[in-house]
Amino acid sequence: MRPIAVIVKPVVLWATLYYLLTFAWVVGINTTLSIFLGPLYGFGPKQIGFFYFTPVIAAILGEIAGHWLHDSIATFSARRNNGRLEPEARLLATWIATPFMIAGLILLGFALEEGYHYMLTALGWGLYGFGIMIVTVAVNSYVLDSYPEASGEVAAWINFGRTAGGFIISYFMVEWAEKQGAKRQFGTMTGIVGFAFLMVLILGRVGKGLRWAGPVHFKSP
Repeated sequence: MRPIAVIVKPVVLWATLYYLLTFAWVVGINTTLSIFLGPLYGFGPKQIGFFYFTPVIAAILGEIAGHWLHDSIATFSARRNNGRLEPEARLLATWIATPFMIAGLILLGFALEEGYHYMLTALGWGLYGFGIMIVTVAVNSYVLDSYPEASGEVAAWINFGRTAGGFIISYFMVEWAEKQGAKRQFGTMTGIVGFAFLMVLILGRVGKGLRWAGPVHFKSP
């Protein structure tokens, strides 16, 4: 019952839903982009394989930037709060990450439909991947700071949000693009990411009050 006791906490449920709505497109793009690259750019297996270095580079850059960003935000927030770091301060990183994700999705949609140069397609994919790396650390840090005594359970729920969203979107990603076109498809994704950002803004504002449910009081082994 420990996972159930954790997910009924409002901040954990809210954070999991936010992460599902933002990370789902990572898996959807990764699993279906190769289908578009061949007809659009005449890429063969080798070229497509090299193209998939894009998210690897984006992830590395996101890790490097995030290392300094998250520490800086924590230090700044603690100073402003008399040395105390509230978990909601972790969510400030999403303010920086969200513009990268939105710009990346919009650019990727236009590039795939209008046939932009493949470097612009890679740039859009990379911008989104860079942003999601920063969001990943922010969300995980937030829920872990909120319920440190349930680190395994909160991490499991965040991972559930990530995998569930990606699993679902992969089933209709290609059909969706064929019916509506990449611009409308990725525009809808952008709208969902923007809506999710509003969710996290509300969470950052009222999250401390939502933690009225208190700690989970798990017994240590």
